[in-house]
Amino acid sequence: MIRSICFNYMGMIITGLVGFLLTPVLIHGLGDYHYGMWILVASIVDYYGLADLGIRFTLQRHVARFRGTDQRLALDRTFMTALVMSLCISGFILLLTVGSARWLPLIFRVSGPDRTLFIRVLLLLGTSFVVALPGKVLGAYLCGLQRFDLYNLVGTGTTVIQAILLLWVLHLGYGIEGCAAVTLVIGILSLVLYWILVKVADPEATLDLRQTSWGEMRELFNFGVYVFVSQVGDLFRFRLDSLVIARWLNLSLVTHFNVAARLVEYFRYVSAAIVGPLITEMSLLDGQDKEESLQDLFLRSTRFTALLSLLVGALFCVNGRALFSAWVGNSFVSSYAVLVTLAIARTGATLQSPSMVLLLARGRHRALGWWTLGEGLVNLVLSIYWARKFGMLGVAMGTAVPMIVFRLVVQPWYTLRVAQVSASRYFAESLMRPLIVLALFMVVVRLANPVPAHPTVVTLAAAILWQILVYGALAYSTGFTSMERQGMRERVKALLARGEAIPTV
Repeated sequence: MIRSICFNYMGMIITGLVGFLLTPVLIHGLGDYHYGMWILVASIVDYYGLADLGIRFTLQRHVARFRGTDQRLALDRTFMTALVMSLCISGFILLLTVGSARWLPLIFRVSGPDRTLFIRVLLLLGTSFVVALPGKVLGAYLCGLQRFDLYNLVGTGTTVIQAILLLWVLHLGYGIEGCAAVTLVIGILSLVLYWILVKVADPEATLDLRQTSWGEMRELFNFGVYVFVSQVGDLFRFRLDSLVIARWLNLSLVTHFNVAARLVEYFRYVSAAIVGPLITEMSLLDGQDKEESLQDLFLRSTRFTALLSLLVGALFCVNGRALFSAWVGNSFVSSYAVLVTLAIARTGATLQSPSMVLLLARGRHRALGWWTLGEGLVNLVLSIYWARKFGMLGVAMGTAVPMIVFRLVVQPWYTLRVAQVSASRYFAESLMRPLIVLALFMVVVRLANPVPAHPTVVTLAAAILWQILVYGALAYSTGFTSMERQGMRERVKALLARGEAIPTV
């Protein structure tokens, strides 16, 4: 599991770095208006992800359980059924994209030549999602097999290729339509690569339609429907902000809001790198009825996730203004308040990622789905209401307030009941050490020289580096237990000894 998490973080670093460097290029290459259109259409296409009915998470969980109990027939049946379901959903999404292309520009008041451009970009990005969905199901199968190395190989490889192609089409002057065409090409490439690597990881996997089972389809649907409900809530929480701003404020402001939201989106990488392997491991432990091991994994993974999420949140709050200045220019520094508001809320949500995984692994995610939907609806209402009063900051507040209430109060209370863990044990073993580390870190940063308001890239990178080193030292000395520190030292010694044992020529 640790190896899988490391592969995920390697993929996260590469993908995050490419996205970080590419964002200012796209903003300046497309302009505020067309970049806002790009984000708006991409947000609309992201909503199509709801149509998968939670198949990917469901498949990963079932594959892990069947692999752990050596049920080959059930594994094949689940794989083929999920793949057929994804193909049917892809056909539906293609029809939906074509059918909605005419009236969507009217909703967002896009007219004239930009209306035709909007429709073309929507059709290209919608088709790219149609192609990519079966590939994502194949990727979920790899994750269920704990082959996150192969899964990240496709993700990072296609991300780098996509970045190169985007730079090329922008250089040639093809603009937003060329960027959309590149996305479609990458979707096709990802599908092919995922299938090749599925055969590498599991040579027995076949595309045999006879393995499709109505009973298995009902099983996948019954489990996945509450994942779907949770995804609908996530849509309201994270994917409607651009629509609210475009509809009630101004399309150009989508760019300024998205710059802050894009940074906070990197929190997704912090949790996603851990969530995937955790789902596989917790599902396996639950299937084997190893209650104590499951509780221990839940508590320790929460502590590690808390250490990581608090670090990222603190770095954004401390360096936000300087980061905007060095990254996309001084004109975006006004988005700092939006960044801090979203970062505080997302820190708490990311910290609770292991509790979400535990509920999924134990099949107790029905309540998670409904309260996530409730949180999303409250988010939408508050964002619209506060947008009229406070502008972009109001939209961010509409996202942050319900997220803090649900993720830091409701979700822990329910998860501890399911896990049969007391609140005192949860705080002592999962939260106390990370909070102490955060407090010490903020004191050190406060006493040190602050980062200049308008630094160079080198100055900012150096400041963030020493902050990470300070936090790492505090996490090692205070965030980990003595047994964990001893285990780390022993692993380092073992690696060094292994290196010394390699014969030289």
